[in-house]
Amino acid sequence: MLAISLWLVPLRFFNGSLLYITFLMVLILNYMTVLGVGKDMFKLYYRMVYFLERERNYQKPSIQALWANLGIFLSFLLFGRECAMVSTLVLAVGDAFASIVGMRYGRKRIWENRTLEGSVAFFFSSFLVILPLIGFWKALLIAFASALSEVVPVRLDDNLIVPLVSALVCGLAT
Repeated sequence: MLAISLWLVPLRFFNGSLLYITFLMVLILNYMTVLGVGKDMFKLYYRMVYFLERERNYQKPSIQALWANLGIFLSFLLFGRECAMVSTLVLAVGDAFASIVGMRYGRKRIWENRTLEGSVAFFFSSFLVILPLIGFWKALLIAFASALSEVVPVRLDDNLIVPLVSALVCGLAT
């Protein structure tokens, strides 16, 4: 949640060129990490990555972060700064609460590793965090579409899909 939320600073305060450079540097570093470039030279960095990584992603460390960073970048490119900030908040808060609530309290399975309880937590947490920024109806619509996109079983990673869907709905609702 914290790592994704860090995008709010450059999205809010960096000018165009600096923001593009930041996105490109992060995406390149992220992709190099997924490929395992420099594992022997940067042992401390990779140790930290593996410490923060889920066990299922050890073969491709940082892959979900790559999808999230790419989703936020594409949201910015396609729908602008405001919608990219909204999509960043939705992904950071909604995904985190869905995981926490779903793992701890999830009983009713929707799909493989998705629960009704986690999806409801995604919806309400996303709604509450973006409500003060964009108003009731827009927040309700974005939170609903984003929660739905997180649940629907597609081949693409939800860390890419969620920011794109929330930014799309944000752009359309403007």
